[in-house]
Amino acid sequence: MREKFGIGSRLLLSTAALVAISIPIASGHTNAPQSQSAQTAAKLSFEVASIKEWVDGKGPAGMVTVGIERSGDRIISRCASLKALLSYAYHLTRSVPVTGVPEWGKAGCGGTYQNTFAIEATVPAGTTDEQARQMMQTLLADRFKLVAHWETKDMPIFALVIGKTGFKLNPSDPAKDAPIPPHSIGCPPEDPACHNVVAGSGPISVLASSLSISAGRPVIDQTGLAGNYNLNLQWAGDTTADSPLPSLPAALREKFGLELKPQVGPVSTLVIDHVEKPSPN
Repeated sequence: MREKFGIGSRLLLSTAALVAISIPIASGHTNAPQSQSAQTAAKLSFEVASIKEWVDGKGPAGMVTVGIERSGDRIISRCASLKALLSYAYHLTRSVPVTGVPEWGKAGCGGTYQNTFAIEATVPAGTTDEQARQMMQTLLADRFKLVAHWETKDMPIFALVIGKTGFKLNPSDPAKDAPIPPHSIGCPPEDPACHNVVAGSGPISVLASSLSISAGRPVIDQTGLAGNYNLNLQWAGDTTADSPLPSLPAALREKFGLELKPQVGPVSTLVIDHVEKPSPN
């Protein structure tokens, strides 16, 4: 199965980042959030919101937190692309395809910072995480003129299933497990053939989402396993002939007792019908 995986880059994923964007995955398809029309009908909005596009060729000064973070009653992004804002607003994981994103919406942070945004917003006291994400949907609709809908499409996927040898991990407790020492299981810089997932303690759906990039198609958790497990894995790239590391299928089988089965199945896809760059404040 080695040739079935197109791996473009290493994966180094923190538990916090994964939890921040994860959604449940089950029964061979992703569980999409409720429809946009139902969410916007509630008219959940930030109390105050500021958007600044980095258009002058210079990004923010000092330390930059890429993506979205919440601190008390504030939602903050020093540098986020449209795609990052969509991921936060709609609880997207790497298993959820998004179509219709314009090229300017896929920008990265660094270099000129062009087509990235700084956002600061405040939420009322007691606002839940899900409510804050719905407020971001409202902001995208109001300021980016976003129109989007969900479609379920049949497409090639990999089903993550329990292998013939049985599942090999014992449950873990994120609150009690010792933290992972920095670089203890990460790929050494002298080994460019190494690829890895460093997710700490989390549900199997997090592993499935993480592997979607490496597999080149959505990976859907069909293990039926509940609870949390230590999800840390290393494997060799597909084009490497002399690495001491196993291939991705072998690593999954030997360490976790899991397999990737190629299938065609229904996948919830977020379709962007219309979007514009935001007007300045």
